[in-house]
Amino acid sequence: MSSFDLSGTLQSLNPEQRDAVQTMTGPLLVLAGAGTGKTKVITSRIAHLIAQGCAPEKIVAVSFTNKAAREMGERLAHLVGKKVEKRAILSTFHSFCLRLLREFPEYAGLSRGFSIADEGTSRDLLRDSLSEHKLQEIFSLQKAAEHIGGCKDALLRPDDLVNEKHLLNRLLVKKVFSDYERRLRLFNLVDFDDIVYRTVLMLRDHPAVRDIICDRYQHFLVDEFQDTSNAQFELIRMLGERHRNVCAVGDDDQSIYAWRGAKPEVLFDFFKVFPEAKRVTLEQNYRCSSEILTVANSVISTNTTRLGKTLWSTKTANCPVRVHSAETERDEAIFVADQIQRLRREENLPWVGFTILVRSNAQTEILEQVFIERKIPFHVHGGSEFFDKKEIRDLLSYLRFANNPKDAKALMRVINVPARGIGLRTLEQLSEGFLEASSTQPSLTFLAHLDAQRAHFPAVSSYLDQFIPIHMEFIQARSQSDVARCLRRCFEELGLKNEILTSSKSMQIANWRINLVDKMLAVIEKIQLDGFSLGEMVDALNLDESSFSSRKEVGDRVQLMTIHASKGLEFPCVFVVGVEEKRLPHERSIETPAGVEEERRLFYVALTRAQKFLFLSHCGFRARGSRQSRGADIQPSRFLNEIPAESLLLTETDPATEEAQRLEAAQRLFELFR
Repeated sequence: MSSFDLSGTLQSLNPEQRDAVQTMTGPLLVLAGAGTGKTKVITSRIAHLIAQGCAPEKIVAVSFTNKAAREMGERLAHLVGKKVEKRAILSTFHSFCLRLLREFPEYAGLSRGFSIADEGTSRDLLRDSLSEHKLQEIFSLQKAAEHIGGCKDALLRPDDLVNEKHLLNRLLVKKVFSDYERRLRLFNLVDFDDIVYRTVLMLRDHPAVRDIICDRYQHFLVDEFQDTSNAQFELIRMLGERHRNVCAVGDDDQSIYAWRGAKPEVLFDFFKVFPEAKRVTLEQNYRCSSEILTVANSVISTNTTRLGKTLWSTKTANCPVRVHSAETERDEAIFVADQIQRLRREENLPWVGFTILVRSNAQTEILEQVFIERKIPFHVHGGSEFFDKKEIRDLLSYLRFANNPKDAKALMRVINVPARGIGLRTLEQLSEGFLEASSTQPSLTFLAHLDAQRAHFPAVSSYLDQFIPIHMEFIQARSQSDVARCLRRCFEELGLKNEILTSSKSMQIANWRINLVDKMLAVIEKIQLDGFSLGEMVDALNLDESSFSSRKEVGDRVQLMTIHASKGLEFPCVFVVGVEEKRLPHERSIETPAGVEEERRLFYVALTRAQKFLFLSHCGFRARGSRQSRGADIQPSRFLNEIPAESLLLTETDPATEEAQRLEAAQRLFELFR
């Protein structure tokens, strides 16, 4: 038994939460509605297991984001102490699987020291595969990536496609898939999908490895279970089938990631795999007012593919959900700005207490214009990510190559940055030569191949004279500060800094780009690692890019984000704009009942982000690119008709406003000249 006291924690739980926490053995499904305290249940359950004598090392809890995993860790540390918390595994699916692949690479068909290919490298390799088989006209790069990603989630190998008769062009997909996999292995790389895919295949193909892992871990907890893909579900099934202590926490009403393989039916599948599973339903919501929950419940109850629950709350805001009908998208934006400024005065809310949710980022432009006019500070989430910046990707290519000397793509990205006379044809010759040489010399590194070609490529020889000494320092690095110093040398001595200075349109832009590099180097020195190695650093960079986001601090500003990006968050006041047919639900989703149900779940997620104030809006006239759509082309969303009228306060654009009068005059002029 452990020394910490959980009596206070257990008393703070409601009866259903306490039931989930104290059910210690056997499979358990916790159907946790939005705002019902699922993270508290998960961490309390882990703490209770430890308090009852379960070794922390026997417990694995996985989620989908590093942010969620960190939050679990922080809450658990508060209950059991940092030292005990560190012994349990609280991570993402990908981090957990990567841990296993690093331990047993040969059983997964990998070589030790493999690297994770970033999105750009994966695209390049796939493009090469399409070109190799002259299939660019049949498959776009995106479609080919979707086919291969789908195969990996279905746990299919290239040879398995021969029997997949339902798959259109299956033999052509097999060619591309086989060639792409060959290129990944050649450069000792795995793509992001490979991390779970190869782990599951390893467990399936090697029972001895599976036995080791099943003996090692006895309790599995899965957060956001409704978001699991086929491969992730199979991972949990295989690892949980021996001890059967699997706790799945999820909400089928918040399954909004069908495009990446998730499906709400996975909760039904849980009972098929674990028929003896106990079910606990959490319905008491601690986030939203009862008025908001009435609206949310009425909408989601229309879906047929759900286990079913009704959220309730003791909170009463005495503030009805408001639906506003605007004339134009500008009227809609003005309405949002007016309400924000009114609530600022009446409720004394900070700017950051207001959030505008959109179906797509393209909707924020008119809102930004009005906010600038009104001097309302705002922040748009979903801009260019830190690691999408060219200068960051260029610099980190050197770190990736130092960790994996067979990763020719990493070095080829920067070998001619800045331009030093190493042209495309030279790079193609070097790449083709390396591919050919590697087929007979598997241990050959790309640097050794380049060194052997010095006599044929003078520009390459000159570059190697500069690069090899720095590369050797990377290999000899013993700390994160050593790595940061090597990267600084690459930046300054190999021309990357000079390339920024000469290619930027102004010194202000150049200084901003240089400051990004400085920030990255500073963060690298502070990143938390279990133990230092180049491999651990590269893995951390690949799997936890959110830690390096240049947009981490929002400050006191109104937030604009997509509904997908808002998942897991909550805000005092929420505006859902553009609640219209062909937008929410999206026009690509209305052709099938399943598509509409997914969009309804997305709308439900938006509704349940609001704590006290919720505004829904639509308009009758909206710009679409160079065209204007109005009247019959834009109709209020069908989802609004699913809400009882008595639960809503309906308003519309005041015809006396300056904007409405201007529009009316423009319409009269238009009719005059028709």
